[in-house]
Amino acid sequence: MAKIAARNARILFDNRNLSPDVNQATLTITAEAPEVTSFVDTYRVRMQDSMKDYEFSCDGFYNTSASTMDEIMSNGLAGSGLAGIYFNGLGGSNVGREFNSILTSYDQKFALADAAAVSFKLSGSSSLYSMKSLAGSSLNAQLEPVVSGTGASTLGSVDVTGKADTSGSSYISLRVFGLTGTNPTFTIDVEYSGGDSSFTSACTVTALTPATIHANSASLFKISSASRYRRATVTLGGTSPCATFMIASGSIIA
Repeated sequence: MAKIAARNARILFDNRNLSPDVNQATLTITAEAPEVTSFVDTYRVRMQDSMKDYEFSCDGFYNTSASTMDEIMSNGLAGSGLAGIYFNGLGGSNVGREFNSILTSYDQKFALADAAAVSFKLSGSSSLYSMKSLAGSSLNAQLEPVVSGTGASTLGSVDVTGKADTSGSSYISLRVFGLTGTNPTFTIDVEYSGGDSSFTSACTVTALTPATIHANSASLFKISSASRYRRATVTLGGTSPCATFMIASGSIIA
């Protein structure tokens, strides 16, 4: 697990967990400073709140095992994916940042009699989202809840106050890390409520399979709700199914 600024953190790229091989990460957010000009708006018009940019830089260890650092980075170079960093500070915070990104660089560093190292950079290609996990409070439970057995399982509701924008819209991110069993299927329904009762469905992802979870490795949905509470209901099909996943809700902050 990555140790970042005295906090444990989970580093994600699509539905890949890079934390075991990352030992340093930096999320940088910049904004074009307002400028006073004699041309005024007749000749020069600036975007509201200035132009923002952000990138996610990580350092870690070279790992050639299947589905680990080198395979993910080498195959993903110049590709896009949903990047995320989730912190676990004092009190077991389950708040993170996510953004659609492009893997713009991946570098390997080899030194004599030393561990091989890597570095990579994810550049933002859309808005930055402040997210809160809907699946619990501890680090492992919130980021990798495990549901097993055929049928529906409803996760506990989470207060997401402040995680909707001024228009009443908010966003849901979903990652399915693994799905096992005989002919297993995974369906998840995200619901909202103003008073932690009488929940209404906001969005549903239906009947993912082991083959399709990689084609839908990470998904981001917009819902029109500023309600205070969110929860998710997971339904598994097949024989002896088991799913490991992450679900979060949040809003645009940049």
